[in-house]
Amino acid sequence: MDAEGNFMFKKVLVPLDGSKVAERILPRVEKLMQCCQAEVHLFQAVVTYEVAPEKEKEDRDRLFREAYAYLEKVAGRLRNRKINAHAVVVYGKDAIQICDYARKQKFDLIAMATHGRSGLSRWALGSVADKVLHCSQIPVMLFRVL
Repeated sequence: MDAEGNFMFKKVLVPLDGSKVAERILPRVEKLMQCCQAEVHLFQAVVTYEVAPEKEKEDRDRLFREAYAYLEKVAGRLRNRKINAHAVVVYGKDAIQICDYARKQKFDLIAMATHGRSGLSRWALGSVADKVLHCSQIPVMLFRVL
């Protein structure tokens, strides 16, 4: 917080998975950036399930290229609105990578959308947002999308 009690975020991590639901956090992030000139890192973790070693590298490279192209497109839209946006793609399990990256890179906030599942569907499908809430050492802002 600053001297007037306003939140000051210098680095905000925004995990995106390529879905329109995940992107619903972006208007909130844009509004948040009006108060401060923060860096926004759009983040995606990719993982392959290819068993054949010769195809695994090919799949991994393809997933990296696709994820980076997607994040750069979104980052470009944010940059057009004068927001300092970066695209980051890593390899590994989503929630673990989100928390590790946020901690190691000293982010002030993780901002993400959640599908708002509860009960059995949340338990059966698992919730990245729920996992991030449990593993994060920094504040997490969730936007529930119904």
